Amino acid sequence: MIEIETACLTWIRTGDLDQAVRAFGGHPLVAEPETFDGLFGIAAEDLPDDATGVALVARHGEWAVIVEPFAFRGLSETLLGQVAAKGEAFRVAWTINMATFVSYVRDGEVVASFDALDLDGARGREWLDGLPVSEADWRADWKATAFAVAEHLSGVVIDDDWTARPHALHWLRPVTVGARPALRVDGRMRAIAAIDPRIARIIAEPTPDRLPEIVGIAAGLAVATAGIDGPLVEEALGLIAAGECSAELAGRLGVFRAEFARRASGAFQASPDSARERYPSPGHDTDYGRWMVKGAAAEALMTAVNPDMDLFWRAQQVVNQSGGTYLSEENRDIDRHYALGMVVTYLDS
Repeated sequence: MIEIETACLTWIRTGDLDQAVRAFGGHPLVAEPETFDGLFGIAAEDLPDDATGVALVARHGEWAVIVEPFAFRGLSETLLGQVAAKGEAFRVAWTINMATFVSYVRDGEVVASFDALDLDGARGREWLDGLPVSEADWRADWKATAFAVAEHLSGVVIDDDWTARPHALHWLRPVTVGARPALRVDGRMRAIAAIDPRIARIIAEPTPDRLPEIVGIAAGLAVATAGIDGPLVEEALGLIAAGECSAELAGRLGVFRAEFARRASGAFQASPDSARERYPSPGHDTDYGRWMVKGAAAEALMTAVNPDMDLFWRAQQVVNQSGGTYLSEENRDIDRHYALGMVVTYLDS
């Protein structure tokens, strides 16, 4: 298994691998042989003056594996949609602080996107559940599991032989991007927009200016679903509505979340073994599950007021975390969450 502190690997199946290389900022005819270890021996200061990144590209039939050691272009789901407009892309990335990013795109559409260390907030749960790996596999060794999924999809084995072989090293230059295509609005999004003016406005004008509103709506969904309240929650919601952040408040919310985690643990220990087996992802169906849901809502609030996260990443995380509260189908909150997630994905460029 690859033991490095930070990396982004993207497996791409497309009829035009040269165009995929161009989309990342490389030139398919301008490359030099290099090994995996050689790639990770390159530092940012080693880049040519006109380059902003570097990648190792390994071609395997109709698939390619693109490895980036820093300045991850593969993190953009918009880019993944472009390179897999008529194919597939599977991306796994992680940082030194163990933030993880996993996405699967097919025919230009984001099918699944999730944090490998927090599957409760996953988008594309049906696809995730259909894989030949389990939640227990992700919890035991998320990286090995992600690579197993990549091998399942592509047939490409990333092992010691693969890392020792030379592949094509490309210096990545800035890519001139044309006008952003229009947001694809599906029937589910149109249906929720018809009954929720807030969602309708966001879908009608999906610009970065909408990110604070997206954060506010997603945080509100989490709070309402979990049923948490009190002065601390009201203070957080007020700050979020004003578009402001506070490290001090985020700290207090962290204590709030930890208390829910403590209560969830106690309720879990007090629950019968049969209930634990019946509800591996308990949601609202058990005492310990309800405490876990409250903790997820507190975490969404904590993220929403965290000044150390950039606005886009904050919006993406709050939307994901609100999904971890097991939103209601009856009141259409699950559809509101879906629409917000689609807009955030669209804005990821």
